[in-house]
Amino acid sequence: MTSRRPAGRGPAGPGDEHTTMDQDHDDTGANRPGTGGGAGVAPDDGALPRATRRPATSLLTWGIVALVLVIVIVLVAIKVAGTSVTTTSSSSPPPPAPPAVVQAVTKIPASVYNAVGVTSPDTAITPPTVVSGAAPLQTHGRPEVLYVGEEFCPYCAAERWALVAALSRFGTFTGLEASTSGSNEAFPGTPTFSFAGTKYSSRYLAATLVEHYGDQKNPQGTGYAVLTPLTRAERGLMRRYDRTPTGTMLPFLDIANRGVLDGGVFSPSILQQLNSTKIAAGLTDPKDPATQAIVAAANEFSALICSADEEVPSSVCSSAGVTAASSALALAP
Repeated sequence: MTSRRPAGRGPAGPGDEHTTMDQDHDDTGANRPGTGGGAGVAPDDGALPRATRRPATSLLTWGIVALVLVIVIVLVAIKVAGTSVTTTSSSSPPPPAPPAVVQAVTKIPASVYNAVGVTSPDTAITPPTVVSGAAPLQTHGRPEVLYVGEEFCPYCAAERWALVAALSRFGTFTGLEASTSGSNEAFPGTPTFSFAGTKYSSRYLAATLVEHYGDQKNPQGTGYAVLTPLTRAERGLMRRYDRTPTGTMLPFLDIANRGVLDGGVFSPSILQQLNSTKIAAGLTDPKDPATQAIVAAANEFSALICSADEEVPSSVCSSAGVTAASSALALAP
């Protein structure tokens, strides 16, 4: 599975966009100043024949025209350069996540998963809604997890910690990027990851992890720049399962049509005043409040994946933490 920036997409998967910000990127035309009029003809003083004076007048006229053209070229160059810088900054990838942070979130000890279960006394966990009777969401015969988020979104930022933890129990991430939520949003600067340049591989499931919007404004300054357009199938799933009338609440998570969640799994407030290093350092402590929120959510995500993939691997699906989550979600044994 490959998460995508505009240049490429991951495995095909089934969404919709945040309502206010999906705009086309129009080319910005350069201004074209008009050229000045021709120079007047100098009076004849009789010292030279008229035929010898006309070239001087013509040279003066063409000199003015050339000067105007140079000014136009300079203005166009400045205009184009300014547009280019704005466009590039909106799609530049975040830096790689620190290896120690990636190691901590993808290798949370089984003892921590089991000790936490679904207990998160400091932060309420919004459980996924269990879906019954729907056709399985699959890719090449394997259950598929679809995530649609936005890099600027604080609730997406919080949910990625739990999703990375859960998916790492079934497969491997490559190229996780460090990111934070938007500085002008609620819960500004929430530390997190970006899936925009990430790949995920698993023998048990497929994952389509979409960052629909980035964390930089578009060239027009009217909203955030689109990183990855959504497919018709992704939009359709969001409209089908999203609780809002328009089907536009992000983050959106669909676990193989066995469970869906929109709007975030827990409040980003639990991660405020922390950086990614501090969050990662707490993931070995089952009494750490941030760890409890992340792990409780990850256990619920894991339970739904196990329900969809025939309960494998058994080391995860039969663990105490996942069993507790299965019971809490009332999943069929």
